Amino acid sequence: MSNTHAPGKKATTAISRPKPIRWGGTVFFKVCTKAERSQVEEIVFEAPRYRFTEHSEVFENMFHLPTGSDGDVEGRDEEHPIMLDGYKANDFSALMKVLYPEPHIMVSGSYGLSKEEWVGVLALSTAE
Repeated sequence: MSNTHAPGKKATTAISRPKPIRWGGTVFFKVCTKAERSQVEEIVFEAPRYRFTEHSEVFENMFHLPTGSDGDVEGRDEEHPIMLDGYKANDFSALMKVLYPEPHIMVSGSYGLSKEEWVGVLALSTAE
């Protein structure tokens, strides 16, 4: 902070704002409850990829795969999401709550997830 003062004027304080944090890109997932990927059941999630890469060698390696000649790499944009077939969108949403908790959750120490949501989180986090 710096003080500025001109004769005859009140002193003001300039507040310097922190620079935004950049997490190294986002990743897109499309969760399909049924393997045939019916449009009604598809939901696209966008999330910062850092939590996936810091806790999973599978995702870490996936994001370092070379791009093909067409340049379409899964997860890089909404048109080419990573497809997660056979999972429930509610389960993936619960996983997002655990990986990226809101500030009030971090303060309270409770995720407030139901037993069913925790089962979904465990199913996704232990899937191979």
